[in-house]
Amino acid sequence: MTTSNPLIQSDPISYISTYPAQTMNLNVSKLSSARSTRPSIPTPSFSLTCFIFLFAVFSDIQPAQAFSFQLPQIRMPWDNNSAGASTSSYPFAASKGAAPKSPIQPNDKVVVFGATGGIGQLVTKKLSNARSDKNYKLTVVAREASRARELLEDNESGGKLNVVELNLVGEDKAGDEELMEAMSGATGIVISVGTTAFPTKRWSGGNTPQAIDQEAVSRIAKLASSMNQNKNSLRRMVLLTSVGVERTKEMPFLFLNLCGVLDAKRAGEDAVKAAAAEGNFSYSIVRPGRLVGGPYTNLDLANLFQIEGGAENGVTVAPGDDLLGDCKRDACAEAVVQCLENEACVDLEFSIVSNEETALTVEEWAEVFGRMKR
Repeated sequence: MTTSNPLIQSDPISYISTYPAQTMNLNVSKLSSARSTRPSIPTPSFSLTCFIFLFAVFSDIQPAQAFSFQLPQIRMPWDNNSAGASTSSYPFAASKGAAPKSPIQPNDKVVVFGATGGIGQLVTKKLSNARSDKNYKLTVVAREASRARELLEDNESGGKLNVVELNLVGEDKAGDEELMEAMSGATGIVISVGTTAFPTKRWSGGNTPQAIDQEAVSRIAKLASSMNQNKNSLRRMVLLTSVGVERTKEMPFLFLNLCGVLDAKRAGEDAVKAAAAEGNFSYSIVRPGRLVGGPYTNLDLANLFQIEGGAENGVTVAPGDDLLGDCKRDACAEAVVQCLENEACVDLEFSIVSNEETALTVEEWAEVFGRMKR
């Protein structure tokens, strides 16, 4: 249940012959963002608008369900709106006074799936050590609790980690109740799981891309959504996948996807986005390039040659799946944490690669997220 980017877990020979583009140098601004195109929306006539308004008032059917175009949602005076609630049109009241989809706050519970993987380790340590003043209540879900404690618990963490031993795949995979208990009360969830792109020993026990990247991720997202409709505590979910999920007909991703790893990751992304819409929490899809830099948890070229990927943690971020290049694990982990903590990161999916510039500040991350939302 460790972090796995399929770009770096295929056979090294296949990697060299099919993925030379990974080493290319990208001259892209770190604040770059691709333009988004929006389909034109037909404007209804005045009489039709009046009819839709009356139809919405005197029936239980929303106008958007009855017609092919989307109208702006209008909050009526008689709509429920508790004191202090956000003016945004969210269907559920926020827990503990925090608005739905808002960032995690000090003392909040955060659950990390795949915490023994390279990025999972760094995310956990950033939340527990680098941000110790925020006193996050961390729960890490791992296949082997002893290994998770060995990797993650140190003098700085002060024993604040709650390690839950659960298997997400195979015959002994955890039941729904066990998963729900682990996630209960969480305001933030990080899903950083995966396996190799091609059959290896890591596929043993049923740990295939379809089982972990699609089925397990989908189950986590759906259970979290169903829980949130009753308790409404979850506000942020971050899923780590890979560049190439939207380019499976292009090389080198066409070869990389021969066993369906990118298809499985894309299905997991879709499940998270659907669950977020139903459960009223924010989703973030982080798609890094080839992962480089420690901790080295995979048998790949970056591990073999100890590729660090540059001295700084500067990153280039763009919406969608447009980038190609290397991504330092530490920089990727910081992006994941920013998705949890930054006010501007709401319902975004983006690709990320490293550059030689300095790391983004919190304000610059907010600017990056803001540009992608436009």
